[in-house]
Amino acid sequence: MTERLFPILGTEDIPLVGRAQLLDRIWSDLTKPTPSNLSVVGPRYIGKTVLLKALADRARETDSPYKVVVYWEVGCNPPQSDDQFRADLCDQLHHALGCDATKHSELRTELAEEKSHSTLKEVLDWLDKDGDKVLMIWDGFDKPLSQGHLTAPLFGQLRSYFNESSHTIVTAARALQSELAADKKVEDSPFWNMFDLNPVRVGPLETDDFQAAFKKAGFSPQRGGEPELKNWTGGHPILFFSMLNQLHSSNDMEFDNTHVNNAAKSVGQTLAEFMDTLWASCSADAKATYRSLVEHQELACNTVTRETQLALTSQSLASESGSKLKPACKLIQEHVQASKGQQGGIKRGFATSQDYESNIRELLELRLSHAKRPVNNRLHKLVRQSISHLPDDPDDCLNNLTRIEELSLDVVWQFEANSDGQLPADVISAWTSSPCDRDRTVKERMDSNDWRIPSDRLQQILILERLTGSRKDFTPLAKKISKDTYVLLNAIHSFRNRTEHTDGQQMPVGVAASALLLCIELLSCLEKELA
Repeated sequence: MTERLFPILGTEDIPLVGRAQLLDRIWSDLTKPTPSNLSVVGPRYIGKTVLLKALADRARETDSPYKVVVYWEVGCNPPQSDDQFRADLCDQLHHALGCDATKHSELRTELAEEKSHSTLKEVLDWLDKDGDKVLMIWDGFDKPLSQGHLTAPLFGQLRSYFNESSHTIVTAARALQSELAADKKVEDSPFWNMFDLNPVRVGPLETDDFQAAFKKAGFSPQRGGEPELKNWTGGHPILFFSMLNQLHSSNDMEFDNTHVNNAAKSVGQTLAEFMDTLWASCSADAKATYRSLVEHQELACNTVTRETQLALTSQSLASESGSKLKPACKLIQEHVQASKGQQGGIKRGFATSQDYESNIRELLELRLSHAKRPVNNRLHKLVRQSISHLPDDPDDCLNNLTRIEELSLDVVWQFEANSDGQLPADVISAWTSSPCDRDRTVKERMDSNDWRIPSDRLQQILILERLTGSRKDFTPLAKKISKDTYVLLNAIHSFRNRTEHTDGQQMPVGVAASALLLCIELLSCLEKELA
């Protein structure tokens, strides 16, 4: 037998196997007298999409309280503006209403003719009034959030669709959506207050899921078979079902630990590239912790940050046992150990362009971790969020540059300007004297007799150039800020122009990494100067 028993990667339609308890929990929340809006959270490849498609199928059954079900893979072609988001949502609702074309023909016509907020509100209000409850399922919602193209007013409108009706929404992302939002106003939007405080976390498969898979395929685990299968895979769906496919192809339907060990050798080779991807998705902190975990075979949970614990356990790399964290997946463990042996230091880790692109994210994250006392937590978060797009989405890496530049300058002027927003008196006195008074930037201030810090960011950088003595004839008069900070901010401003005027040019990984390294060094400078 050579056919794959369980379809996994590279297939359009993957049936849900197991996860019955998780699906029931979600369905229970959605069918309460007052349904809960839910946020589904889990790392890539853990099975969120398969779960949500099964949820959509269940919601379309005849006994469901939901008459209209919208399943939208918003992450596949993420909207690049508020208008596009509304237009795409109109298209999705138009398609969903097509299931009952006769009843909803007028509403479908309205959605097709004008794709706007008022149309969406009117149609959803009409459906609510008519008793046709809508379930919205937005998969991959992290993508448009982290790109930073959507604004707070849009989320205010989205809130009105659900907060004032019987309609319900389920969103899915790789982390809490409000934390993924690049825009501060989006992060703080009341939209997120509609959701249940406890997100639905999708993680490794559990014992009941194992049993469901065995039953579906006709497996009969023998002595040591099931525990060994868990040891090798950690319950990661891709690894687990790949192992079952291998056992099936070897006709080992009654498998024991020896059969599992043999299957693991084959799966470890065929899934090497996938495990590279899985490992690359981990942060530098998670990788370092995992290497230590493998070396010592356990770590006390209180010595590992909760964020890192969650990153490792959600990816099946580790499991919690009492107060200890332990390795959970022998396939990944052997793969990482083999890869480590092949690297042989920095030269091999960055020997080729492909190696550079694969490893640069970890290097940047390690450099960022050197900032022990961030001058601004949100600024630190924006840089960390930008790095996370490497190496797969370099075009998205610099979406936060404008916010990083603006927030950095705001931090600078908190120290360098007076409380009323004006330049200090000693600076004004020096600049209105020769030879500074002939400088164009200074002359403009003198002519208008306005020494307030301007709102235009380029003008702020020009002032900072003079304040730090980075301009000919100007003596350094900054209280805290150095020439290095000015140079970094000026370079970031140039990169910002590159991102705002792309002209269709793709962003190379190396160029994106260069801009992000500037941001990291800017944080380092600010930390030293303003601590």
